[in-house]
Amino acid sequence: MNVERPAVPITPRTRTLGLHGDDVESKRRELLDYFQQTYDLYESLFDVLVGDEAWFNKAIPLRHPLIFYFGHTAAFFINKLLAGGCIQQRLDSRIEALVASGVDEMSWDDLNESHYAWPSVAELRQYRAGVRQRVSEFIQTMPMSLPIDWHSPAWVILMGIEHERIHLETSSVLIRQLPLHRVQASAQWPICPMARHQVAQVPANSLLAVPGGLVRLGKTDSDATYGWDNEYGRREVHLAPFQASRMLVSNAEFLDFVQAGGYLEPRWWSDEGWGWRQFTQAVQPTFWVGEPSADLRLRLMCEEVPMPWDWPVEVNQLEAEAFCRWKAVQTGLSVQLPCEAEWYQLRQQVAVDQPDWPQAPGNINLEYWASSCPVDLFAQGDFFDLLGNVWQWSSSAIDGFDGFCIHSLYDDFSTPTFDGKHN
Repeated sequence: MNVERPAVPITPRTRTLGLHGDDVESKRRELLDYFQQTYDLYESLFDVLVGDEAWFNKAIPLRHPLIFYFGHTAAFFINKLLAGGCIQQRLDSRIEALVASGVDEMSWDDLNESHYAWPSVAELRQYRAGVRQRVSEFIQTMPMSLPIDWHSPAWVILMGIEHERIHLETSSVLIRQLPLHRVQASAQWPICPMARHQVAQVPANSLLAVPGGLVRLGKTDSDATYGWDNEYGRREVHLAPFQASRMLVSNAEFLDFVQAGGYLEPRWWSDEGWGWRQFTQAVQPTFWVGEPSADLRLRLMCEEVPMPWDWPVEVNQLEAEAFCRWKAVQTGLSVQLPCEAEWYQLRQQVAVDQPDWPQAPGNINLEYWASSCPVDLFAQGDFFDLLGNVWQWSSSAIDGFDGFCIHSLYDDFSTPTFDGKHN
């Protein structure tokens, strides 16, 4: 099957905001639109839930129920505007305290059995409506100058918007782990219609040479778009030439690891990885449904579909590392996840960044689908999916670049993950 890139984006409405410009009032309207689009999009995500159990029962034991996340992103705006001295009054102190703090989404063994008196869905809908009105009024009246920087009231708004967009993704993953009868499909969240359902149809992956050189990591204060504090600063890395796979690892490529008993062999796993495997009793990726020897299906957010073997496999970092160790033995090559600098070297093949691209160069920002798509659909230079389709793991642990500074309004965003355990 030959696949062609779609000609027209489905929902070209979610690109991030540029910080620069010449017209303050035009930028103010842009910011208001960006806030309201994101706010509406996030609320529409929860329209797929069916019944109270979907809201109040945990999708997985390690996280809060979805009712928390519905209120959390709205309260974040109020809490940060208060912390920055931009507003002086709370909307609802009980809600704003109850939904203020989540849990570490990278900790697989940090079981949270706490019990909370959650607000009702109706209460939180009313609260979200109040936040929408309060933030919209603030955007229209706040002092503003260009470019927007860390010290601007507009930066606080962008922090809230980008935070909500993070939870748009993390909440969708929790919804994806609810029982199917607790969700309903929605045209708002379209699934890619292109898929190869036979393993033999999937194109073989291959390695391509990548030149080495000096790679400079880190955003600067003059950067065109918003960034979190851990993105700023500077680091220079001298890379040796290396090879990288032309495509992401597909479900079909990962199937070989599963069928070879990769989940049952401790030698492929790190100590933490094997601990996770034992804890979960996993024998295949989380969203694979059925037996590898039978007709496997893939769980998407709101439905199961016949296995799209040419879509990228979705696994955690521990599974990805185990696959690499197994692949190294099979090929006789040194196979590992790329470090951050190596990924960035590859990323340079996508010359234009958002918000300046005329059409998204990959399946990203919901400009195409709310699912993955074939690994050979979006060519970017000599490779595919250097950005988009799925998040990609690296071998680098999160830390701060030289010159790293904590943003005073979100002092616990990055540093709790600077422990060598968060990739």
